[in-house]
Formats: sequence, structure tokens, C-alpha cells
Amino acid sequence: MPIKIFSHQADPDGLGCIILGKKCFDEVDYTLCKNVPDLDYKLDKFITNEEYLNYEKIFITDLCPSIDLLDKILNNEKLSSKVTVIDHHISNLEKTKEKDYSFVNINLDGCATSLFYDYLKKHWALILPDKTLKEFVELTKLHDTWKWKEVNNLDAYHLETLLHKLGTIGYLNHFVDKLDFVSRHFKYTDEEEKWIKEQLEEEQKYLDNLLKRVIYKKMDKINYGIVYGLYNYRNILSDKLRENKSCDVLIFIAVDNETISFRSISDIEVKSIAHDFNGGGHDKAASCSLNHENERKIIEKFLS
Repeated sequence: MPIKIFSHQADPDGLGCIILGKKCFDEVDYTLCKNVPDLDYKLDKFITNEEYLNYEKIFITDLCPSIDLLDKILNNEKLSSKVTVIDHHISNLEKTKEKDYSFVNINLDGCATSLFYDYLKKHWALILPDKTLKEFVELTKLHDTWKWKEVNNLDAYHLETLLHKLGTIGYLNHFVDKLDFVSRHFKYTDEEEKWIKEQLEEEQKYLDNLLKRVIYKKMDKINYGIVYGLYNYRNILSDKLRENKSCDVLIFIAVDNETISFRSISDIEVKSIAHDFNGGGHDKAASCSLNHENERKIIEKFLS
């Protein structure tokens, strides 16, 4: 029977889990999700239609369903025996601590790709001792935890550059082919380096325009920067603002991904800000859904 993966579509971490699944299992179906509400909608439909009966195992990676959906899984013995949630966001650890969701694995030490890698090694014995695959996982971890900057690892940073260049499906297919279990070392090809150069030039043009559109507002001794932009630029812009020290918190409203991202530019914790909008995440990076209510609250609080 095939394997099913629900994963976050927004960044290399969620996609890395699907790439691992495709490298380790003979048959994998996957569903990409923008955010938790999108996951809940697709997962609820999947459960209601009893599609889970067609799969040997169901992984939910880099996202955690809402409590209502977790309870729905918990109360279905046949379903819960097949589901494993693998995530690393502290907000999801907090929301699941009240009940014994035995199928939920949340670990703050790593990213979803590295946790899935470790899970597959331990429980399925499917990870081959391949250096290239391990290096890809480590690069994804460096990227997702933002530690690439501490060690100046541009190979990790450029995973997201290649995602922006190739698109979601292109990125998946490219790295499934690249990580063929026979290479001895992870290295970008001349063609990949060309793609990276082209994308960085394109991103710089958009970034220059985006910087001009940031609206700054000071509230409660915190300087906020608020802007509407394409979702792919939320981290690129926050890195630039960190260099300029233009504000303490970036609020990035991405209509194309129906997401509001909160990024800490200084030492301000943003997870609690996201909580005010029924979102979550990490201390330095968090988000919530872009719905009418949240957009109205953002406009009234920061843009009026």
C-alpha cells in the first residue's frame, strides 16, 4: 500500500519531508498545504471520505492539525494507528500537551526534515548510509533554524533561492533526482549556480521596490514594519531589515499565500504576537492565516 504525506508547501523544510519520503518509499502520494486551516480542510475531507483506508501510513510533517482534527484522529482507532505527526514548532507543543496524542511527535531540536530523517532511520530502517542525503538534511536544518547565517553557509541559504527559482513542484522533482543515493557529496552544479545567480538578481530588484513600500509605526516602544508582498520575500526582507536595523518586528502580509508572517528583527519575541491572531510558530518567526478578521485587526492596529 502507498504512503501518504501532508506537508507544508511554503519552504524547503516542508518540501524536504516529501523528498525524503520519495527517496525511501516505493509509492508516495502527497498533499501540499499552505497553513493549518488549509491542512485542516484537506485532512478533514481525506478522513470524511475514508481515503485513509487506501494507505499503509500517513505522515503529517512541518504542520500540526488543530485540536478538533487531532481529536477526530484520536477517536478513530483505525486512522490513529496509521497517522504520525512530525513537527518542531513550540506553539504546537503547547497546544497538544493537554491530551495524550500518542501519534504526535513534536521536537524543538531540529526541523521537520531532520526529525523525519531520524524517525525513518529509527522506525523504518529506510535511510541508507548516503552522505549526500545526510548533507541535504543538514543544509535544510541550517536553513530552517536560521543557523546558516551563524556559520555563513550559503549552500543552506540557497535552498530557498532554488525553491523560488524552480517553484514548488520543480524543486521537489529536481532534488528527488539530485539525491540519487549514489553521489558522494552534496554540491551545486554549474547549472544550479547559474539559476541561483539569476534568481538573486531578480530578487534584488523586487526587494528594492519592497523596501520603499514598508510602513513604519512605533507602538509600546516597539518599532514595527508592515508591508504587503509576495510570500517568498518574507525572509529575504527580514534579513535586509536586520542589516539596516530599520525596525524591531516585521509584519509581512502575503496575499498570494493567505498568510501574515511575523519576523523578529531585533530581540523581540513574535510568537505571542501571532497568538493574538490565532497563529503560532517560534520566538523569532511566527505566522497566522490571512483572513478578513486578521487583516482587519492588522489594519486597525498598525495601518490606521
